[in-house]
Parts: sequence; C-alpha cells; structure tokens
Amino acid sequence: MSKRTKIEEAKYFLACMKEEQDNREHFNFNLSAFLSAARSVLQYARKEAKAKKGGQQWHDNCMEKSPVLEFFRDKRDINIHDEPVHPTAHFHDTITETIYVSDSISIVHKNKDGKTISEYSSEKPKPETKKQEKQETSIVQEVKYKFSDWPGDEDVITLCERYIQELEKVVQNGVSKGFITE
Repeated sequence: MSKRTKIEEAKYFLACMKEEQDNREHFNFNLSAFLSAARSVLQYARKEAKAKKGGQQWHDNCMEKSPVLEFFRDKRDINIHDEPVHPTAHFHDTITETIYVSDSISIVHKNKDGKTISEYSSEKPKPETKKQEKQETSIVQEVKYKFSDWPGDEDVITLCERYIQELEKVVQNGVSKGFITE
C-alpha cells in the first residue's frame, strides 16, 4: 500500500472519531485504527528511504524535528504492544435559557396649563406560559478527549489533525528529495 493510501485511511478514521465523540468506546476503537494507519505511513517511508543513500538519516531527522510525530509513534507502540490507549474525556455543558421580560409604557403629553395634548400607551404584552419558557431551555454537552501526557493544550482531534498535516509534509519532502515515492 502506498503512503498516500494510508494517509487517506487515517483521515477516514479521524472523521469517524469526530462523529463518535459522544460514544467513548467507538471513539477509542477509531483512535486505535487511526494510530495504526497513520503510523504505517512513516514505517513505509522508513523502509523505502533506508534503501537509498542518506534516506535513513532523512527519516530520523524528520522524526527528531517533530514532537507530534514522535508522540504518535509512541502512542501507537503503546496501543499495539502494551495496552489500548484511552485518552481522558473532558465534558463541557452549555445551558442556554431564554428569559422573557416584558413591560409597557404610558406617555401623557400635557401643555403648560396641564391640559392633555396627546396620550400613548403601549399594549400590555401577553405573559409567556411556563411551558413555552421551558421549550426555550437547551443543554448542550460537548466532550473533548485529551492525552494526559501531551505537553500542549490540544485535544485529541486537533492533535490528530496536526499529525496528518505532519505526515503529509514528510511524504512531500521525501518525494521531493527522492527518498520515497507517494
């Protein structure tokens, strides 16, 4: 399989992770598949590059320059050889409630003699029923997963997106330098 195909496979599992954030078990299944597919890109690149002069050094330099590549290499190794990777779930609840406030106004314009010149009275608003107010309350729960051992603030999805970008850069760089094919 080509490196490009494995990147597309990793993107597929990333999309599945995004859709399954509210189902922790499915999220973790897709994360595991993502880690394996994405890691294959660099394994294929390393195998191909080391057959060429300077290729192994090129690969090693790419890894050393990117904390993201090294982090995910280790995550995949842990996931395959030690135990499944389970990021920490962070929940954020947003509660939105609409409160209806109403008022009326009455204006009486009088001349200096106290005679009424004009009057204005706004229509009294109709009070909202409790049932209608309850319909305007919404609760949105958002879950974000984080790797407790990642030094940055990024959540798993954002970090996986960065990883894909890094992999694409490595493949482009390796192809342009003649160490690998796509």
